[in-house]
Amino acid sequence: MKKLAVFVVIAAMAMLIPGAMASADDHKGKPIHHGIEGVYAVTGFSSCSPATTPGIFEADYTFNHDGTGSVEGVNRGINASGGGTSTFTAEFTYEVTHEGRITFDYHGVGNKVVKTNPVTNEVLWEVTWDRGPGHGVISPDGKTITITCGPPVVLEVVDSNNPGLPDGTTTSCVTTAVGMRVK
Repeated sequence: MKKLAVFVVIAAMAMLIPGAMASADDHKGKPIHHGIEGVYAVTGFSSCSPATTPGIFEADYTFNHDGTGSVEGVNRGINASGGGTSTFTAEFTYEVTHEGRITFDYHGVGNKVVKTNPVTNEVLWEVTWDRGPGHGVISPDGKTITITCGPPVVLEVVDSNNPGLPDGTTTSCVTTAVGMRVK
Protein backbone atom coordinates (compact mmCIF):
# COMPACT_ATOMS: atom_id res chain seq x y z
CA MET A 1 0.00 0.00 0.00
CA LYS A 2 2.88 2.40 0.84
CA LYS A 3 4.62 1.59 -2.44
CA LEU A 4 1.39 2.29 -4.34
CA ALA A 5 0.97 5.69 -2.60
CA VAL A 6 4.57 6.69 -3.48
CA PHE A 7 4.04 5.59 -7.09
CA VAL A 8 0.81 7.63 -7.37
CA VAL A 9 2.51 10.77 -5.96
CA ILE A 10 5.48 10.44 -8.33
CA ALA A 11 3.19 9.87 -11.31
CA ALA A 12 1.08 12.92 -10.40
CA MET A 13 4.19 15.12 -10.07
CA ALA A 14 5.54 13.90 -13.40
CA MET A 15 2.31 14.98 -15.11
CA LEU A 16 2.29 18.47 -13.51
CA ILE A 17 5.94 19.47 -14.03
CA PRO A 18 5.84 19.80 -17.87
CA GLY A 19 2.69 21.96 -17.62
CA ALA A 20 4.28 24.27 -15.06
CA MET A 21 7.45 24.58 -17.15
CA ALA A 22 5.46 25.33 -20.30
CA SER A 23 3.45 27.96 -18.44
CA ALA A 24 6.65 29.65 -17.23
CA ASP A 25 8.07 29.61 -20.77
CA ASP A 26 4.87 31.17 -22.14
CA HIS A 27 5.49 34.33 -20.04
CA LYS A 28 9.27 34.59 -20.47
CA GLY A 29 10.23 38.08 -21.60
CA LYS A 30 6.67 39.41 -21.76
CA PRO A 31 5.85 42.55 -19.74
CA ILE A 32 3.84 42.30 -16.55
CA HIS A 33 2.57 45.55 -15.03
CA HIS A 34 2.12 44.18 -11.55
CA GLY A 35 5.71 43.07 -11.00
CA ILE A 36 6.73 45.74 -8.47
CA GLU A 37 4.93 47.32 -5.54
CA GLY A 38 6.33 49.47 -2.77
CA VAL A 39 8.68 52.35 -2.10
CA TYR A 40 12.36 52.15 -3.05
CA ALA A 41 14.91 54.65 -1.69
CA VAL A 42 17.65 55.27 -4.27
CA THR A 43 20.88 57.25 -4.38
CA GLY A 44 22.61 58.13 -7.60
CA PHE A 45 24.55 60.47 -9.84
CA SER A 46 23.31 62.62 -12.71
CA SER A 47 25.19 64.73 -15.22
CA CYS A 48 23.71 66.67 -18.12
CA SER A 49 25.58 68.61 -20.75
CA PRO A 50 25.45 71.49 -21.36
CA ALA A 51 22.46 72.60 -19.28
CA THR A 52 22.99 71.52 -15.67
CA THR A 53 25.59 70.97 -12.98
CA PRO A 54 26.55 67.37 -12.21
CA GLY A 55 25.32 66.15 -8.86
CA ILE A 56 24.23 63.51 -6.42
CA PHE A 57 20.57 62.79 -5.85
CA GLU A 58 18.39 60.89 -3.42
CA ALA A 59 14.86 59.86 -4.28
CA ASP A 60 11.93 57.69 -3.29
CA TYR A 61 10.40 55.75 -6.19
CA THR A 62 6.87 54.48 -5.50
CA PHE A 63 5.57 51.60 -7.62
CA ASN A 64 1.90 50.54 -7.69
CA HIS A 65 0.57 47.15 -8.82
CA ASP A 66 -1.42 48.80 -11.62
CA GLY A 67 1.74 49.85 -13.50
CA THR A 68 1.80 53.47 -12.30
CA GLY A 69 4.37 55.15 -10.12
CA SER A 70 5.94 58.37 -8.94
CA VAL A 71 9.26 59.74 -7.76
CA GLU A 72 10.23 62.53 -5.36
CA GLY A 73 13.81 63.50 -4.72
CA VAL A 74 16.55 66.02 -4.04
CA ASN A 75 19.47 66.98 -6.32
CA ARG A 76 22.67 68.30 -4.81
CA GLY A 77 24.70 70.01 -7.53
CA ILE A 78 28.47 70.27 -7.53
CA ASN A 79 30.32 73.23 -9.11
CA ALA A 80 33.14 75.74 -8.48
CA SER A 81 30.88 78.03 -6.42
CA GLY A 82 29.77 75.17 -4.17
CA GLY A 83 26.69 74.04 -6.05
CA GLY A 84 23.11 74.10 -4.88
CA THR A 85 20.04 72.04 -4.13
CA SER A 86 16.84 71.45 -6.08
CA THR A 87 13.91 69.06 -5.76
CA PHE A 88 12.32 66.95 -8.46
CA THR A 89 9.07 65.03 -8.94
CA ALA A 90 7.61 62.90 -11.71
CA GLU A 91 4.79 60.50 -12.44
CA PHE A 92 5.28 57.54 -14.75
CA THR A 93 3.96 54.21 -15.93
CA TYR A 94 6.18 51.16 -15.99
CA GLU A 95 6.45 47.60 -17.24
CA VAL A 96 8.65 44.87 -15.83
CA THR A 97 9.53 41.60 -17.54
CA HIS A 98 9.78 38.28 -15.76
CA GLU A 99 13.56 38.70 -15.93
CA GLY A 100 13.24 41.91 -13.87
CA ARG A 101 13.96 44.48 -16.59
CA ILE A 102 11.97 47.68 -16.09
CA THR A 103 10.99 50.34 -18.64
CA PHE A 104 9.52 53.71 -17.68
CA ASP A 105 7.25 56.02 -19.69
CA TYR A 106 6.69 59.65 -18.65
CA HIS A 107 4.13 60.38 -21.40
CA GLY A 108 5.99 63.48 -22.61
CA VAL A 109 6.12 65.17 -19.21
CA GLY A 110 9.09 63.88 -17.25
CA ASN A 111 10.93 65.24 -14.27
CA LYS A 112 9.84 68.58 -12.85
CA VAL A 113 12.83 70.28 -11.16
CA VAL A 114 12.30 73.16 -8.71
CA LYS A 115 15.18 75.35 -7.47
CA THR A 116 14.49 77.25 -4.25
CA ASN A 117 16.42 79.79 -2.19
CA PRO A 118 17.92 77.78 0.71
CA VAL A 119 17.30 80.61 3.20
CA THR A 120 13.83 81.90 2.25
CA ASN A 121 12.53 78.75 0.49
CA GLU A 122 11.34 81.06 -2.32
CA VAL A 123 11.04 79.34 -5.72
CA LEU A 124 13.80 80.67 -7.98
CA TRP A 125 12.87 78.67 -11.09
CA GLU A 126 11.08 75.55 -12.32
CA VAL A 127 11.90 73.35 -15.31
CA THR A 128 9.97 70.33 -16.62
CA TRP A 129 11.81 67.86 -18.89
CA ASP A 130 10.02 65.60 -21.38
CA ARG A 131 11.26 62.38 -19.75
CA GLY A 132 13.41 60.89 -17.01
CA PRO A 133 15.43 57.72 -16.40
CA GLY A 134 13.93 55.08 -18.69
CA HIS A 135 15.41 51.72 -17.67
CA GLY A 136 16.00 49.63 -14.60
CA VAL A 137 16.41 46.20 -13.08
CA ILE A 138 14.72 44.74 -10.01
CA SER A 139 16.37 41.87 -8.12
CA PRO A 140 14.56 38.51 -8.10
CA ASP A 141 13.70 38.95 -4.40
CA GLY A 142 12.29 42.45 -5.06
CA LYS A 143 14.57 44.09 -2.48
CA THR A 144 17.06 46.00 -4.65
CA ILE A 145 16.64 48.12 -7.76
CA THR A 146 18.79 50.01 -10.27
CA ILE A 147 17.41 52.89 -12.33
CA THR A 148 19.22 54.56 -15.23
CA CYS A 149 18.85 56.60 -18.39
CA GLY A 150 20.86 53.88 -20.10
CA PRO A 151 23.11 55.47 -22.72
CA PRO A 152 23.13 59.27 -22.71
CA VAL A 153 19.57 60.37 -23.40
CA VAL A 154 18.49 63.66 -24.95
CA LEU A 155 16.02 65.55 -22.77
CA GLU A 156 13.97 68.53 -23.92
CA VAL A 157 12.53 71.30 -21.74
CA VAL A 158 8.73 71.28 -22.13
CA ASP A 159 7.94 74.01 -19.56
CA SER A 160 10.30 76.50 -17.94
CA ASN A 161 10.49 79.85 -16.20
CA ASN A 162 14.30 79.58 -16.02
CA PRO A 163 15.91 82.08 -18.44
CA GLY A 164 18.94 79.80 -18.74
CA LEU A 165 16.76 76.85 -19.89
CA PRO A 166 13.92 78.15 -22.09
CA ASP A 167 11.27 75.83 -23.56
CA GLY A 168 12.73 73.66 -26.31
CA THR A 169 16.25 73.54 -24.83
CA THR A 170 17.83 70.10 -25.18
CA THR A 171 20.57 68.45 -23.18
CA SER A 172 22.19 65.02 -23.04
CA CYS A 173 22.06 63.31 -19.66
CA VAL A 174 23.47 60.27 -17.93
CA THR A 175 21.76 59.21 -14.72
CA THR A 176 22.21 56.10 -12.61
CA ALA A 177 20.85 55.13 -9.21
CA VAL A 178 20.80 52.10 -6.93
CA GLY A 179 18.42 51.52 -4.06
CA MET A 180 16.48 49.20 -1.86
CA ARG A 181 12.89 48.61 -0.84
CA VAL A 182 11.94 50.55 2.27
CA LYS A 183 8.14 49.96 2.35
